[in-house]
Amino acid sequence: MIHIRLIIALALVASTARAQDPFADAIVSFMPGTDAGFGQEHLPDIVLGPPHGGGLLQQSLDTVSLGNSGVITLRFDVPVICDGPGADLTVFENPFHSGSTTGPVFEEYGIVAVSQDGEHFVQFPYDPVTHDGLAGRVPVLSNPGNGIDPLDPAVSGGDQFDLAAVGLTWAAYVRITDPGAAIDDPGNHIPPGDKGGFDLDALAALHACDPAAIATPTSTADQGTPVQTITSTPTATAIVNATAADTVTATATATAIETTPTATFAGTATATSLPLLPGDLDRDGDVDSVDLELLIAELYAGDDAITSDPSADVNGDGHITAADVTALLGHWAP
Repeated sequence: MIHIRLIIALALVASTARAQDPFADAIVSFMPGTDAGFGQEHLPDIVLGPPHGGGLLQQSLDTVSLGNSGVITLRFDVPVICDGPGADLTVFENPFHSGSTTGPVFEEYGIVAVSQDGEHFVQFPYDPVTHDGLAGRVPVLSNPGNGIDPLDPAVSGGDQFDLAAVGLTWAAYVRITDPGAAIDDPGNHIPPGDKGGFDLDALAALHACDPAAIATPTSTADQGTPVQTITSTPTATAIVNATAADTVTATATATAIETTPTATFAGTATATSLPLLPGDLDRDGDVDSVDLELLIAELYAGDDAITSDPSADVNGDGHITAADVTALLGHWAP
């Protein structure tokens, strides 16, 4: 029986490992604006995973055009975006210098907002005159083919955002809104065809973690009062809960459909009077497959120190390692 359990554990570890990437995992909704269309046939893959930057002088074509006043919302599965030192999120668009590396940058702006539950968004502050705080301003240098680290803001390019600026300790959803005519940008002054508006390449969590590992007894309301971002009403099709395995078709004439996102994180701790049982991470008095999944999430949180749950240290050696997975299987309830 122990061999079967070990096979199950290893399968869960492998599955979890595939999910442990710092890039957006799914499209929650997409409402194209006017003059959108470019890249939509390649959704959702084209905006998931790492950026495909074209460099300082070349516009990347590995993007989807939101269209003027278009809106897209993406979700991060665990690990999500967490607040750390400095910037926590990079938004990759495809701006580029015109003529030379010192020439003006062709920009198309996006307003960025984040959320923990997919319903209440907090908008990053920006200056509508200087355009500070908007996405779509910095050329993207990182590309899977050139070895430039997309998680190093010093070399990756793209536009960085700090969760501390909006009072959140973590966020699982990112919404980008093309401001249309409300904020003028160079893209508003050329014939757009099907390439109008903000062109999204990728999103990257610079500090990624499991929210359960940083949960506190305080209410999520203490992290700041959410405010709604600017809204728009383009006629479009919403692409809901798309993953990399889905086939997505978008039309610019249908009515947008909104649904409640499937993944939410409460971010709060619940008190319990049950005695501590090694491996009983959910405190239900048994050690079972649920506890195994929680332990694997702790294992991939990136820190072997016991910071959030002493029961995760199943073998009692003071660290959370793969050895605790084996020890947990020995405590598994029959």
